[in-house]
Amino acid sequence: MYLYGAYQFPQTQFEYYPFIQQEQYDPNRQLSQLLQLPQWQQLERRVNLLERQNNIQEREIEQLHRQLQRVNQRLRAVENRLHISFTPVEGEF
Repeated sequence: MYLYGAYQFPQTQFEYYPFIQQEQYDPNRQLSQLLQLPQWQQLERRVNLLERQNNIQEREIEQLHRQLQRVNQRLRAVENRLHISFTPVEGEF
């Protein structure tokens, strides 16, 4: 085994700049400044608009799905009543 004295520690460069104020690198401050930019506000409005459109489309899809289920139920009722199969393959339209 190796003795503790045989290990060498990697040398790292560390530069210290005392004249730079720490608040310049404050991530919370930088984030708050970014959130105030007009581009960010425009992007946020666009995302909100897209989310609203997406919700509207989801409701429309759910409504169409329910309508399709009702049509399929009626079609099955007609098939059963007339003893005819409108659907050539297994499954629904």
